[in-house]
Amino acid sequence: MMLPPRRIAELLLLFALPAIVLTTGCTRTSQAEAQRGTAVVIFVDFSESIGGTDRAGFKREIEKQVLPWLQPGDSILIAPITDKTLTEFRPLVEADLPARPQFNGWVNNVMKFNKASKETDARIVQVKASLQTQTAEAMGRKYHARYTDIFSSVLLAEKLFSAETRRKVLILMSDMIEDYPPYAFDRMTWTPATTQKLLAELETKRMIPDLSGVCVYVSGVSAPSAETARHIGGFWEAYFRKAKADLNPSRYAHVLLHWPPPTSCRAH
Repeated sequence: MMLPPRRIAELLLLFALPAIVLTTGCTRTSQAEAQRGTAVVIFVDFSESIGGTDRAGFKREIEKQVLPWLQPGDSILIAPITDKTLTEFRPLVEADLPARPQFNGWVNNVMKFNKASKETDARIVQVKASLQTQTAEAMGRKYHARYTDIFSSVLLAEKLFSAETRRKVLILMSDMIEDYPPYAFDRMTWTPATTQKLLAELETKRMIPDLSGVCVYVSGVSAPSAETARHIGGFWEAYFRKAKADLNPSRYAHVLLHWPPPTSCRAH
């Protein structure tokens, strides 16, 4: 029996609807992912153990790699690692890049949308230029920090990320030699049991944060000997694993490697 043309059209539309719904769902998901943005927190070692050459390297990595990579909707915070990290915390640099407006054909006027997009792009250029200036000024400051308190910096990172819904990236620019009393990583005797003993002690003191979904980078790694460097590196890998952070050994190095963060390095 021959169906009337109107009935055929209705059936074709009915079969097409699931495909339309699926396509729309994928688009919204990808748009949401694109709008999510990334929150970058950088702690820079300003203790006496870090020389001018190392600090110049940190400055160069921030200016040449991190800042140019920032996208609309991202944020960045740069803070010092000192011997008063926890008690006198104050960011050196802090900024949010505005998110680009998302066009919706049902509610947006094309001319107004284009104008808003241009204004946002201009604002992003201004923020990035300001970040370059602020970073250069911050990295040139003189600090007189006797000790390196990395543990407190990481505990602060937990607080900074606690209410964050964007991707989370933590960069530690340090030799990673914790020497804030009672610890002295470069002068203590490391044995196969040292790492687990330290972790148990830190857990008892509630000094292991929850960094679930945080992508960690370490730049500036150094030590008096290769053996000491191996022990310290093994400790930090175990420490961040216990903190539920994502620290791939390839991102623990003397320089900032494998930047930018891979899409798999994020909260699940």
